[in-house]
Amino acid sequence: MATYLLNAGLDAERARGLEHRLRTAMPDLIKINNIERALHADNKPQDEPSFLLLIGPPSDTASLQKLADIATRHRDRIFFILIGDEISASEYKSLVRTGGADWISASADVQEISDLVAGRQARHRAETTSGVRGGSDRIAVSFVPSAGGVGNSTLALEVGVALKTGKPTKARNICIVDLDFQSSHVCDYLDIEPRLKMQEISGNPDRLDAQLLEIFISRHASGLHVFAAPRSKADPCDLDVAALDRLLDMISVRYQLVLIDLPVIWFSWTSQILSVSDGIVVSGINTIPGLRQAAETLAAVREVSRASGQVAVAVNRCQRKLWGGIARRHHVDSVLGHENVFCVAEDPMAVESVNTGAPMALAKGGRSAGRDIAALAAFCANVKSLRAAPAG
Repeated sequence: MATYLLNAGLDAERARGLEHRLRTAMPDLIKINNIERALHADNKPQDEPSFLLLIGPPSDTASLQKLADIATRHRDRIFFILIGDEISASEYKSLVRTGGADWISASADVQEISDLVAGRQARHRAETTSGVRGGSDRIAVSFVPSAGGVGNSTLALEVGVALKTGKPTKARNICIVDLDFQSSHVCDYLDIEPRLKMQEISGNPDRLDAQLLEIFISRHASGLHVFAAPRSKADPCDLDVAALDRLLDMISVRYQLVLIDLPVIWFSWTSQILSVSDGIVVSGINTIPGLRQAAETLAAVREVSRASGQVAVAVNRCQRKLWGGIARRHHVDSVLGHENVFCVAEDPMAVESVNTGAPMALAKGGRSAGRDIAALAAFCANVKSLRAAPAG
C-alpha cells in the first residue's frame, strides 16, 4: 500500500506549504506528476488499496465527473482524496457514491486528512477480517409486498441502511436489489441515481462481468449498495430470465447479505427467487383486508419457499396507543395467529424522510419507528443460510 501526492492545480506556494504539512503526518508520501503513475505503479493485486492525495483538483463539473469515473473503475486498487476549495453538495455526493473517492477542504488540518486515510484502511481491514471478500455464508432475504402501497421498498431500504450503520453489522457487504422495474423508487428514497441497465445484458447474459457489475452499482453514503433500474412502463414480462439469473448469481458471490425488493405482481421468475431465498419478509398493513392479503401472500410464499422457519411478517404503519402498544393488535393476532410478526409504527417524520432522501435510520435522536426497524433488521441479520453443508 502506497500513498501518492499529486498537485493538480494548486498554486506552487500553497502546494509547497500543504505538502510540508502533510509530510509531518505522512512522511512516506510519494510525489508524482500524473495520475497514470499511481494507477499503473503496480498491476499486481494489493492486500490494501493505495491512496492518491490530489491537491487543487479542477472544480468544474465535467472534470470532477471524469475523476469520479476514474475512481469508480479503479476503486479496488486506489482511493482518491481530493483536497481543494469548496465544491457543491451534488458534486460531493457524486464523488462519494463512487466508493473510491472523497473530498476534504484544503484549509483543513492535516490530521483530518491523515485520519481519513487511517479510517479507510481500518474499514478495509475490518471487511477483510469479517470475510466480506470471500466469506462462505451468502444470505438472501426477499421482501414480498402483500399489496400495493404497503411500504415494502421503504422497509427494505430502512433495514439495509440500519444494518450498514449498526455496529455489529456495518462491516458486512450488503446490497438491495430492486426488481420492481415498472415502479422502482428505492433510489428516489435514497437520493441516488439508478444505474442498473438490464437491456445491456438481456441479449447476452455472459456479457455481465465484474467490471460491468461495478458500473451497475448505486452507492449510498451509508455504505449500502443498490441495484435498481430507471423506471420503465415497458412490459416487464419481456425481462430475460437468464440475464436476471446471471445478475443475481454474480451479486450473491460479491455480497454477504442481499435484500431483494420484489414487486406486487408475481412473474414467472418470482417463485424461482423465493425458492432460493434464505429468509422472507411479507409486508402488509394493519387493516382487516390488509391482514387477509398478508395471510394469503404467506400461504403462496410457503408453497414455493424452503425458508419455512425464517419467514416473518412486517405490519407497517401501525398506530400506537397513547400509553404504548399497538392499536388493534388483536386483529393482527386473530388473522396471523402464531406467525413471526414485526409491527412497525407509523412515523410522522416518514414523509420528510422520503422528500429529503434521508432514511429514518440515519436520523439523530429517537423516532417512533426506529426500534421497530432495528428489530426487523436484527431478524434479517440473523437469517441462516439454507444451502446444504458439504458432505463429510
